[in-house]
Amino acid sequence: MGRASIDLDPSARQEDHRATGSKFEKSGINAGTEREGISLLLRDTRFQLVTLATKRRILELIGISGAFGIQTFDLVMTEAAIPPITVETVDEHFPTLTLVEMKTTKKAITDKALGGFFFGATEREYAMAKALGPRYCFAFVVLNETNVFGRPFAVLLTLEEVEQRTKARRLQYQVNFRTDIELDETSEEQVILFGEHGDIPLGGPTEPPIA
Repeated sequence: MGRASIDLDPSARQEDHRATGSKFEKSGINAGTEREGISLLLRDTRFQLVTLATKRRILELIGISGAFGIQTFDLVMTEAAIPPITVETVDEHFPTLTLVEMKTTKKAITDKALGGFFFGATEREYAMAKALGPRYCFAFVVLNETNVFGRPFAVLLTLEEVEQRTKARRLQYQVNFRTDIELDETSEEQVILFGEHGDIPLGGPTEPPIA
């Protein structure tokens, strides 16, 4: 993975090999920010957003133990621009692929040192990065022009480089409740019922409601 700065024409586009992944099946600001980050990275034609089927084949080709899923990386990267990678061609290109996990912010980040960049990461991402070494990198995308470059930019870092820059790392559990639970009226959960939306106080948590 090269360390030279890449200066891209803002009008550059990578048109034919963008696909929608399950990671974008979200709502709200985060999904929009991720899409903006993907669009920005794809202006560099070394990056490709491959289909879910191609992602699954890549996971098969990795051939190492570990519970890695299609959400453990966002893009693939090659040393130079190549035709769109598909399920039919991924075996040929796999030996030269770098898997890319994107972290995006709209916060003003001064320069490539990325001071103050806050991001979330999963145990699986770190495990895959550790297993693949230089063939897995994090792309830190800054969607803000308040910086030394005067425009949005991205920095690519391996896990080793990420850990060298890390000030603190906290464990965060990501929890999904089961969908097959059936509760009856005798269950012991505490349930608090409120009135209609119009009954919600307009003051803050420590302020009395407005009369």
